[in-house]
Parts: sequence; C-alpha cells; structure tokens
Amino acid sequence: MLDDDNPTSTSTQQFALEKKILSFYQELEHFEPEEITEALVLQRASHIQYLQNGLGQLPAGFASLDASRPWICYWILHSLALLDAKLPDKPTADDVVYFLSCCQDPRGGYGGGPMQLPHLAPTYAAVCALVTLGTERALLSVDRLKMQDFLTRMCIPPEQGGGFCIHEGGEGDLRACYIAMAVAHMLGLDKHGLAERAGMVEYIRRCQTYEGGLGGEPSNEAHGGYSFCGVAALALLGRLDALDLPRLLHW
Repeated sequence: MLDDDNPTSTSTQQFALEKKILSFYQELEHFEPEEITEALVLQRASHIQYLQNGLGQLPAGFASLDASRPWICYWILHSLALLDAKLPDKPTADDVVYFLSCCQDPRGGYGGGPMQLPHLAPTYAAVCALVTLGTERALLSVDRLKMQDFLTRMCIPPEQGGGFCIHEGGEGDLRACYIAMAVAHMLGLDKHGLAERAGMVEYIRRCQTYEGGLGGEPSNEAHGGYSFCGVAALALLGRLDALDLPRLLHW
C-alpha cells in the first residue's frame, strides 16, 4: 500500500495487516501458477466453527454493523449452505426466522435491524437468508402483499428519471434495480409490473456508457459492480436485448 508519505490510522493498520500475512504469500512464491490451486487448502472446519459462532451473540466490535444485521444472517447462512454444514444447536432456524421477522416493517420490506427504516439492501439480505433456510416457517414469514407494496413505493416514475430508490427519500441506482428484481423474483411477485412502473429497462439502457459497461446512474462511468446489477436485473426480466452486448463484452 502507498500512503504518499502521509500516514493515517487506517494506512498504519493496513501496513500492520500486510506485514502479518506476508509470510503466507511468501510460502507460495516457489509454486508455479498451476500448482497454487493444489497447494491452497480451505480450512473448512475452522470456517464452519467461525460461522456457527457468529450466528448468535456477536462481540461489541460488531456494533458498527447494527444496521446490517440481516446481512450478517445471510452471509453466515449462505456460507454454511455452501459448505454443506448444519446450523448450530443455538440459535435454531426458527430463532433466525423470528429475528428477521422483527426486522420486517409493518408496511413491507425489512430494515437493518428491529424498528429500523425499511431499505432495499437489508430486504434483499433478509429474503435471501429466508430462502436459504428454505423451511415452511421461513418462507411464510414474508408478508408478500406488503412486500409488493414496498417495492411499488420504491419505484421512481419514468418522468422523474426511472429506476428504483433504495429507501423512501433515498438515492436511486442500479443496485436498487437489481435488488428489487431479485426480491420480486424470489418471492414470485410481479417483477414485470414493477419494472414497467419504474421504466427500469430504459433506465438501465441509459446507464450503459460509451465504454460498454454500465454506470450506477445514467452519465456515470462504467463500473464492474453496477454492470453486474444492471445485467442481472435485465436477465431476471428476460430483457438482455436492451443492452449492446458486444460492446459490454468488449469492455
């Protein structure tokens, strides 16, 4: 890391981390590129133990993620599913469902924690977590009618620019478009009606730049993360034809 001879607390911490892990990279220096994959071993048991411990009470250092608690549930549950590992004895799947239900707003959508503002990002995380659990109680815990209302409220009319806003009064960008489409798709809601109400296809088309990639909003520079969001949102609608795909692939 270069700090331009202007060290800060974060650059100092970054240097300390780089020094701490340097030896692990040095051990791989003598390997040929094709040998590295075989040399690296996923510490599966350690990861599982870490994830299972994280699903319950977290240390005080995680207080900064108080508005991201559905995300923590999703990250842990999805990771355990990828590792084909079971949930811990406590909390149970029902405990997770109960907690996420406490994050569900009476008017639809999920907040980052109980009694927090409903927001598309934790809504996506909560729905993904519940779908990952896949139990009847998990899937029935989502109020689909109110979720449809919430997603409808997030629509930005085409005459006001189009797309979706991330929360009431919040910014609109391709993240919101992807999340809205993904949530509607997972819950079997009317994603085509939502996309039409938000003029979403045309909005995403206007986000494609001369470079070929997509920016977060029209007139923004192309960005890998936003390109994924835009492409994924259109793919869920079956409308990839709205983009110049050869130019996107070239980018």
